[in-house]
Amino acid sequence: MRYCSRGNRINPAKDLYDLYFPFFISAVIIRLLITLVKPYEIDMAGYVAWSNYLASYGPANFYNGSGFHVVYAPFFLYFLWFTGKLAQAFSFSTAATAYIIKCWSVLFELLGSYLIIKLSEKYDRLKAGYLAALLYFINPAVFMNSSIWGQFDSVPSTMLLGVLLLFEYKKPNLGALLFLIAVLTKPQSGLLLPVVLYLYFRDFRFDRHSLKRIVSGIFSGILLYLAIILPFYNPTAKFDTIPRFLDWFYWLFDLYFRSVQDYPYATANAFNFWTLMGGQIQPDTLPFFGLNYLWWGNILLIPGLIYAFVCLVKNRANFHSMAYFSYMALFSAFMFMTKMHERYLLPAIIFITLCTIFEKRHLFAAILLSLCVFLNQLYIYIYSFDNIYWIDRWDVFALTVAGLTLTVYVMSVYNGYRLFIKKQT
Repeated sequence: MRYCSRGNRINPAKDLYDLYFPFFISAVIIRLLITLVKPYEIDMAGYVAWSNYLASYGPANFYNGSGFHVVYAPFFLYFLWFTGKLAQAFSFSTAATAYIIKCWSVLFELLGSYLIIKLSEKYDRLKAGYLAALLYFINPAVFMNSSIWGQFDSVPSTMLLGVLLLFEYKKPNLGALLFLIAVLTKPQSGLLLPVVLYLYFRDFRFDRHSLKRIVSGIFSGILLYLAIILPFYNPTAKFDTIPRFLDWFYWLFDLYFRSVQDYPYATANAFNFWTLMGGQIQPDTLPFFGLNYLWWGNILLIPGLIYAFVCLVKNRANFHSMAYFSYMALFSAFMFMTKMHERYLLPAIIFITLCTIFEKRHLFAAILLSLCVFLNQLYIYIYSFDNIYWIDRWDVFALTVAGLTLTVYVMSVYNGYRLFIKKQT
């Protein structure tokens, strides 16, 4: 511990805390005020209605007997259920209920900022960590999604960052369980399965300790899965042909399969590669260069995932490469997979923000990415004021933002090559 001339000990961590604490308090107040803005009406009307139903009738027949068309994963519904109970207990208005629903995402974004600080402290980059955490919390793309739109993409984003943190602190089973919860919140979280499997089995040995860890992990995972889904479970169409225990697991696959059929387009308002190819609200089964949009989307995704995984392995899964893999996996999916929505690039922001504390070269990509995500959401949000929910196929603004987003993707690939591949060779 260093000392100043008067003999007082200097504590850099406390100094940074004292410096940034007023900024975070101000940011929280500003975010709570922004959260008063009118949400995206269709989405929030559904959330409020679901919240009221769950509070009144419980989850047992929510998916099949409520009369709602629901293809969302079950975990976030617990937040809506609790919100509905609060609304009933205190006779909240519809607007107040909507505000509380938004605040769940704001809370997770604040938690995400805290995790960025904790990780930066571990790697002795606390100054950069505080700045990155503050910028993440006040990022317009982030608060556009939660405080204004009213969506909850930041909830699984924070969970996924927590997964990497738990693996970094040598708690693989807890990391795997949190990953399961993230997947049960948003299925897109499953894109990080390669890094989770790699980290889980990286130090695996065929000894008593490792076997005990994996057995307890599987058992805990099954119990956690059943605890989350059984309150919402209803028998599927396979109930009479497979054992009931298996139907509990098939239920989730059936739910997610139906969810991807909701908007079977090459792109659904997501300003990505398929926007540039004229895929906006075009069925992804339409022919495209000998195949169709769907096939090409999966084919183009694979090189992106392989590239990100090579960067991860070449650097022996240090935390920088773990964050970069997560960023590129989510970015590649948004750029090339079909059925993408305008909000699906949001989770990539927390990982590229984290990357900036290790290497300043990521900063420009993080700024441009945030701009693209913000503009994509804002444009669709403004259109909804006129009850227009799908933009034109060749919308000039959408094409421009899609082109910029593709540029950021190429820039990110190049940065990864410079930092993780060329540097190693």
